Amino acid sequence: MSTSNIASALPTSHPLITELTSLRQQLLQYQKAAHQSNIQLQGSRLELSLVKEENAVLRDQGDSLRKELEILRKNPAPPPIPPTSTALSELSLAHRRLSAKLDLTESQLASAQLELAAVKQEAQRLSKERDGQRATINELRRVEEDREEEIEWEKGERRRVEEQKKLVDLALQEYEALVHSIDPSVVPPAIPSKSSMTDILQSTPELGSPSLPTPPLVSPSGTSIHTASESISNLLVGQRGVHRLFTDFTSTLADKERKLHALQSRIDELEYSLSTVEDQLAAETALRVSAQDERDRALRDDASAAKVVERYMTFTQKTHATVHMHLDNLRARSAATHATLRNEVLALRGQLRGETERATRLREAMDEMSETLAREAVGRRREVAMRLKMMSLEEKKERKVETWLDKVRRARAGAEGAVLEPDALEVLLDEGVEAVTTEDKVVGNDKSRSWNLLGKKKKVQEASVAAQNEQSSVARVLLAEDLVNTLVQDLQIETERRIELERQRVDWLAKEAVEGVEPEADGEAHMMVFDMGEHDEEEEDVNPDKVNGGDDVVQEQSANDEPPTQEAEPQVQTTPSPEPQEHPLVGQLRDLFAPLQEKSVPLQKALHDLSLSLASLRSSLPVPVEAPDSPNASSSNRRKPFMNISLKSPEANSDPILLSLLDAIHEVIEDARVDVEIAVADEERVFRGFEALLGVGSSGAVQGKQVVQDAREYLEDRTEHGPYPKLESKVADVERDLAIIKRTLHETTEGMEMDKDKESGNDRTNKRGSIWTSVKLSTVSTPTTRSLVNSSSPPESPVSENRRRTTSLFAGVGSAGRTFSASVIGAPRRAVTGGFTGGLYRGRKASVGVGKKKEGDKKSDEVRLVNDQLEDDVE
Repeated sequence: MSTSNIASALPTSHPLITELTSLRQQLLQYQKAAHQSNIQLQGSRLELSLVKEENAVLRDQGDSLRKELEILRKNPAPPPIPPTSTALSELSLAHRRLSAKLDLTESQLASAQLELAAVKQEAQRLSKERDGQRATINELRRVEEDREEEIEWEKGERRRVEEQKKLVDLALQEYEALVHSIDPSVVPPAIPSKSSMTDILQSTPELGSPSLPTPPLVSPSGTSIHTASESISNLLVGQRGVHRLFTDFTSTLADKERKLHALQSRIDELEYSLSTVEDQLAAETALRVSAQDERDRALRDDASAAKVVERYMTFTQKTHATVHMHLDNLRARSAATHATLRNEVLALRGQLRGETERATRLREAMDEMSETLAREAVGRRREVAMRLKMMSLEEKKERKVETWLDKVRRARAGAEGAVLEPDALEVLLDEGVEAVTTEDKVVGNDKSRSWNLLGKKKKVQEASVAAQNEQSSVARVLLAEDLVNTLVQDLQIETERRIELERQRVDWLAKEAVEGVEPEADGEAHMMVFDMGEHDEEEEDVNPDKVNGGDDVVQEQSANDEPPTQEAEPQVQTTPSPEPQEHPLVGQLRDLFAPLQEKSVPLQKALHDLSLSLASLRSSLPVPVEAPDSPNASSSNRRKPFMNISLKSPEANSDPILLSLLDAIHEVIEDARVDVEIAVADEERVFRGFEALLGVGSSGAVQGKQVVQDAREYLEDRTEHGPYPKLESKVADVERDLAIIKRTLHETTEGMEMDKDKESGNDRTNKRGSIWTSVKLSTVSTPTTRSLVNSSSPPESPVSENRRRTTSLFAGVGSAGRTFSASVIGAPRRAVTGGFTGGLYRGRKASVGVGKKKEGDKKSDEVRLVNDQLEDDVE
């Protein structure tokens, strides 16, 4: 008998099993201590080799510096120049400069006085000219004012003459009317001749003078007509003369005003030219003075320099000899320094050559390892994707079981003690089998086998199909029966609890009624509560055993039925071994990594919600009608006692372009989930690496601070340039694309309902194609209709895998080595998840201070997801 058979035959409380467990734990602890000691030994050896190299380099540098020091002692530095040696020469030179400056100042003062006198004379002349110009301007202003007064007087006279003319015209009109009323046959007088008009103009008195003859209003017939015609002609001639005089006066006045404006503009031009000339003169004067100053300064400097050179020629020769001697000493010192630096350069070149050779060897080793690393990275992504896929299937199965359990409880509560109909019970059991079955092809076989086990006679299928599906469905049928029995027991327990609660509520109401107190919130006592957290924990305990088969289920249940005291006995008998003490900076390192670890939790939850939303949207699309020879055709014709309240989806939703878009978005979501899980694993591995570095070496707090500083720099770079910003933007794009698809579906559904009676089926199909090809999405591109397969299979089905993907096939190749640099520091590789049903969107146990909060969020999220699923089913 093998060891595994013996171990499986013995109970867990057997002394041999206990001793083996204790020895295994001690072996693991000693292995861990040996691993850490090996790491510390490697670190100490590395530090020792580095110290030896540094000592050798320092020894060589000391020898070269010792030689340089001997040469510097033989060639002393030049002595500093005493301050008294240059003071006399500087004072004499300053005295000569001051004397030259004094002479220049005196000459400049004389010239300045001359210039001042000339400027004063010019100022007096200009003041006199300004007074004369001011008198001229005043005279011109007076003449202008007189002209303005004259113009005003002429304007008044003109207005007076115009008023008189108006009066005369009015009198003539009245007189003409009077004459016409007396004798209508009167003819107007003739126009006077030019000579008479000239005489009248020469001897015309003022119109307003009293000597003006006024014809009588009533006169004899002959004389009155003659005098009236003469007076009218005289008035007309006078009016024309006045008009001619006014025209001549106006033209003369306009000529004078034109001349006045011309003179004024000429004055302005002369004033502007005068100011320009004055500015130019001032600039030229300043330029001349500055040029003279520069010339005098240059002459003074030349004279002083010539005198200094003549006086101190001997001193300069001695100084030159001393300088040459000091230069020789400095040349010897610099030669020694150059030799030392040359030796250091040679040593550095040797180190550089060694580092280059080492880098070449490392590059060759990295090239050899690149293929293995790329294969490992791709396999890692494949493993994570496969785990996510299996976990999604398990979560889908959990949701189906929860929905079916809720339906059973509602049916049991609605029956109220009555026995359910066989058809209803048959439908419920069929749904239970479908809930625990992962593949749709085996559902009919599982149902038929369950009914055979219950005594129902069914039509036997073909021998080949039965033989093929018999072995794969036995475990599922047994598990379904066990689950049905468990759920029936749970339902019975819940019913008993409900009855007990109802009894307690009635007793409490009776007691409160007797005491006279009004009951509060009595409506919540009779509500049925569905504990999602406990049910999820039970499913998590059961689901890992489902993968191993029915035998493992029986063994796990028998092991769980034993009391917990027996399981605790081996732990009491084990002897605890000394564990390595934790470094004091590990807590600080954990606090640094906590914010980065917490970033992954909302991303995992958002991606999980997006996956569920996409699955709900995909399930809401219409399924194509199956052929009559399909295995599910017989079960679909069975009468269902419950009314199907789900609305019929329009045919526009089953467009192949829409299905391809949903598949592509599903691939994007799965790729993002894989990236998140890889990022989480890399961060955990880097954290373990930094934690291991804290225990390496004997430098103490200095090395620990350096490790913490490196970890802080890594976290800053990870926060700014890590994968989380890209993943967040990708999640936002996916949410936006799903919203666009849902809105388009809603608009398409409404439009089809309105145009249902107007359009035919072919027109609607063409319209659908045009709608989905015009939709612009951020994450995927809209494919063409020719490259699609007309299938409505779910994203997990094999048909959708053969369909052409809209995303790039090389999207995951670039990320094969993205985490290699972060995973160089070795650490034991931890499992991504604890089980297939744990759900990667939930928080990890290593997170700091988020355990209790995430448990509440977990329950609330599951309740919300169940409610959303029910609402989607109703819609």
